Amino acid sequence: MLLAHPARFKSGRSVEAILGVLLLCWVLLPAVQADAADAAETAAPPERAESMEFDPATGSWTDLVPPVPGTPDGDLRLARALHAGGEHRKAIKALKKWVKAYGDSDPLHPQVVLLRGHVLIARHDYYVAYKELQAFLAEFSGTTYESEAQNMQFVIAEVFLSGTKRKFLYIRMLRADDIALRILDDIVASDPGSQLAELATVTKARYYYAEGDYAFAEQEYGFLIQQYPRSRYVRQSLLQGAHAALASFTGVEFDDAPLIEAEDRFRRYVSLYPGSAEQEGIGLLLTGIDEKRAEKELSIGRYYERVKRLKAARFYYRSTQTNWPDTVAVIAATERLQALEGVELPEERTEDAIPGDAPGPSNEPADNEIMHEAREQEPSASRSPSSTRTLG
Repeated sequence: MLLAHPARFKSGRSVEAILGVLLLCWVLLPAVQADAADAAETAAPPERAESMEFDPATGSWTDLVPPVPGTPDGDLRLARALHAGGEHRKAIKALKKWVKAYGDSDPLHPQVVLLRGHVLIARHDYYVAYKELQAFLAEFSGTTYESEAQNMQFVIAEVFLSGTKRKFLYIRMLRADDIALRILDDIVASDPGSQLAELATVTKARYYYAEGDYAFAEQEYGFLIQQYPRSRYVRQSLLQGAHAALASFTGVEFDDAPLIEAEDRFRRYVSLYPGSAEQEGIGLLLTGIDEKRAEKELSIGRYYERVKRLKAARFYYRSTQTNWPDTVAVIAATERLQALEGVELPEERTEDAIPGDAPGPSNEPADNEIMHEAREQEPSASRSPSSTRTLG
C-alpha cells in the first residue's frame, strides 16, 4: 500500500517529523527555562540602581540600606525614587506629607525643599519654583545648599529668557524676562567670582544683544572682560561688545562715546587675534568708525557756523582735517573753511541760544582762540590722528 501511494507515504513522514520536533521542544523546554532564570539572577535587577549610590571619593557604587518608610530619611528617599521615576505628582504629595510629619526643624528639611524645587522644574512650574527657591536662599545663604539652589535658579532664568512665559490663571501669558534678569543679577551679586556668576553675566549680555538693547549688552560684555579676564568668553565679549557699542551709536546728532568705545574694543581684538580680525573684516569696520566720527566732527562745525560762532566752526572744520584726513567729511570741511576765509563778524556772541529745531553739539568748544589753538596742537586721546590707525 505504501509503495502504491508515494504521496501518502510522504505525508505520513511529514506528520511524524512535526511530532518529533514538538516532542523534542517539550523535552528541552525545562532546561531552556532554567538557563533563562540563571541569566536573570546573574543580571542586575531593575531596582538595583535604586539601591546603590555613587561615592565620588572612592569612584565606586556602594550598596544602600533599603529605605524604611516612616522615618525622615526613608520617606525622603522614597520621594526621590518617585521623582527619578517620573512620578512628579506623587513626589509632590510625598514631600508634602514629609513636611507635615517631620516639620521644618528636621535636619533633612533643606534637602526636602531642594528636591521639591527639582520636581517643580520637572513639572514646568517655573514661577512657583522660583518663589520657593528665593525664600530658601534668603534663609540658607552661605550654606552648602546655596550652590544647588542657585543652579536651579539659573535653569529657571534660562527657560524664561528663551521665551517661556509664566502662568497666570493656569495659562502661560506673562513674560518673565524681568524675573530671569533679576535671578542672574542675584547670582552675580552673591558670588561675583564664581563660574556660575561668569555664566550669568554672559547670558545677560547675549540676551540684551539679541533684544537690541545694545547699550546694556556693551556694559555686560565690558563687565565680563573686567571681572573675568581669563574667561573663555573674553574673545567673544571683546568682539560682541565692540559690535554692541557700534550699534548703540544713534547718529551724528548724539554723543560719539559709543564710537570711541567700539574703536577701542575692535583695536584690542585686532591686537589679540590678528588673524581672525582680518577674516572678520575688522579693518573695514574701523574705517567706517573713522567716517562716522569725522561726520560727527563736521556736523558740530556746521552747527556753530549756523549760529554765527565762526571761531568754533573753524576749529571743528580744522579738527576734521587733522584727525580724519582720509575720510569723505574732509572734503566738506575744507570747502567750508575756504568759504569762511576772510569772513569776520563784528562781534561774536559768547553764549548763543541753541535753536529749538537744531540739537546742540555734545562736544562744547572752548570760548577763546587760545584754548582752540591748544586743542589743535595737542589733541586728546580720544582724537588720535587716523594716520596712526593701522591694523599692523
